[in-house]
Amino acid sequence: MDLHARLPDALAAGGAVSLGLCWLVIATADRHGHLSMDLPGAVQKLHVHPTPRIGGAAVFLSLLAAWALLSGSPLGDLLRTLWICALPAVVFGLMEDLTKRVGVLPRLLATAASGVLACLVSGVHLTRLDVPMLDELLQMPVLAIALTAVAVAGVANAINIIDGINGLASGTCLIALAAMTALAWGQGDAALAGMGLVLCASVLGFLLLNFPWGKLFLGDGGAYLLGFSLGWMAVLLAMRNPAVSPWACLLICAYPITEVLYSAARRFVSARSPGQADREHLHSLIERSLARQWPAQKQAWKRHAATAIGLWLLPASGAALALSLPQLSGWLVLAAFAQVLAYHLAYRFFLRRSALPVEST
Repeated sequence: MDLHARLPDALAAGGAVSLGLCWLVIATADRHGHLSMDLPGAVQKLHVHPTPRIGGAAVFLSLLAAWALLSGSPLGDLLRTLWICALPAVVFGLMEDLTKRVGVLPRLLATAASGVLACLVSGVHLTRLDVPMLDELLQMPVLAIALTAVAVAGVANAINIIDGINGLASGTCLIALAAMTALAWGQGDAALAGMGLVLCASVLGFLLLNFPWGKLFLGDGGAYLLGFSLGWMAVLLAMRNPAVSPWACLLICAYPITEVLYSAARRFVSARSPGQADREHLHSLIERSLARQWPAQKQAWKRHAATAIGLWLLPASGAALALSLPQLSGWLVLAAFAQVLAYHLAYRFFLRRSALPVEST
C-alpha cells in the first residue's frame, strides 16, 4: 500500500487518538488531578477553575499512532525523527506539568537538546539564512548545528509563552503548520507536506476540547512538543526546498517569536529574571481590556475566545504573506518587520486600555 493510500488513515488515526485521549484525560481528571491539575491563582494564570494540563501527552501519543501506520515510508521516517528528537523537550515539559518543580533553565536546555538531536539524527541543519556574511559562517557545521538548536528551542519556548489563553498556542501552531504544509506541497515535497498534515490533525483533536472553554491545557510538555515540531518543520522546509526563503518560515513564526523577544526585553529593562512569569504578555493585556466589556467570572471564556481569535490574525497575516512571497527574501524581511510593528502598536494600545478601570455590573 503506497503513501497516498495510507495517509488518509494516518490522518484519521492521529486526529481521533488525539481527540479521544484528550477526552479521556478530562473524564478521568478526578483520578490524576492531584498531579495533573493546573490551579488558578498564579500571576500569569487567567483561568478560574482547576484544569488538567497534560493535553500534550495525548498529542504526542497521537503522533505515534499516525507514525505506526506510515512506518517504512519517507513520511514515516520524518515522523520517527520528529517524535524521537522531541522526547527531551516533551519529557522535561511533562515533568514540570506533573511536579511543578522543573526550573526554566533545565527545560530550555532540554528544548535545545531536542534541536541538536534532530540535526544529528537527520543530518539536516541550517546552511543558509539568505544573509551573506552569516551564510558563510553557517558552512561551519558546529556553528550551524548550534544556531539550528537555538532557533528550534526559541520557537518551542515562544509557543510555551503564548500558551496562556484557550486556543491561542494550538491555534497559532495550526495556522503556521498549515501554511508550511501548503509551501511544502507547492514545492512538490510530499513527505514534508504529509508530516504537516499529520501534525495539523493531532493539533486539531486537542483544539476541539481546548477552545473555547478550556477543558484541557497543553501544558509545558504539549507547548514544547508543538513548538519543537513547528521550529523543526521550518528548518526542514527551507533546507529541503531551496526555492523557499528561510525568511518565509520566520515570517510564519513571527508572532510567537516577537512575543518571546518582547518578554525578555521587558524583564531585562525591569531587572527581572527572563524566566519570571508576569501578566504583561499581549494576550494578557487584551484579556484585561476585554474585562471592561465582560467583567463577570462566568464570562471569562468569552474574553479568552475573543483574545485568541483576534491574535490568530497575526500568524494568519504572516502566513498569507509568506505564501504570496515564498522566494522573495527582501520583501519577506520587510513583512517580518511589519509584523513586529503591528505587534508593537497592538501592545501599546492594549497596554493603555488594560490600565482603565473595569466597570462593575
